[in-house]
Amino acid sequence: MSLHAGVDVGATLAKIVTLAEGEPLERAERAFLPANDREAVVRALESAAPSTIGVTGAGARAVAALLGDGRGVLVDEFAAWGRGERALVLGADFVPTSPHLLVSLGTGTSILRVDADGSVKRIGGTALGGGTLRGLATLLLGDADHARLAALALEGDRRRVDLLVSDLYGTDEIALADDLTAASFGKVDSPRPADLAGAIARLVAENVGLIAGALAAAVAPGTDVVYAGSTLAGHETLRGILAFATRLAGGTPRFLPHGEFAGAVGALLVASDG
Repeated sequence: MSLHAGVDVGATLAKIVTLAEGEPLERAERAFLPANDREAVVRALESAAPSTIGVTGAGARAVAALLGDGRGVLVDEFAAWGRGERALVLGADFVPTSPHLLVSLGTGTSILRVDADGSVKRIGGTALGGGTLRGLATLLLGDADHARLAALALEGDRRRVDLLVSDLYGTDEIALADDLTAASFGKVDSPRPADLAGAIARLVAENVGLIAGALAAAVAPGTDVVYAGSTLAGHETLRGILAFATRLAGGTPRFLPHGEFAGAVGALLVASDG
């Protein structure tokens, strides 16, 4: 039975998916590797011995060159994400609105519009993303480990670090939610690592959610915003803040199952279709 592979080589992580011909997507093997160790990525692909390899992302050309002999099929990144989302959403508990937005929250963030015919177009984004989380955590906490940061953020109280609307205005004095951030890191009454981790997560997720929610509302009030990307893996604080901010701005938040592998799944499917 032939095997197919897809790899999404981002700025931080390479996401690899392998799937045997004819097997359902839920049987796929999934793995993360550091994106800067491209030789390790190539070794992992070669050890699987797939008949087709779809390659997408920022490092796609470099990995395809290392594979050699035209073995890596280059797939447009946004097309890969659109195709991967269509496959992964079949395992979700929602059917996204048409059109809807697909948010790739990786090292940075891209916001894509997905139309009824499956066409995908980037309509916005922000430099805030997982790279911001790791960079600020390295500077403030001396630790950039994703799992530890996620656990710390769950324990933290970012109200000791951020200046909130409620710190400045009484109830009903201004048409803003009381717990919305007035100034990220505008208070800093606490040096506790957990509180700082919570504030870092809030800085990224609240801004991404407000931007994506506003773009969704501009399409139509309540338009779905489907979040995916490796930055969300295991980070419940990010998910909660994204949901809050998206609704506040007028969109409907959704989270794609196994969304960190959307690009890799899409690359696999495009390549295996020939």
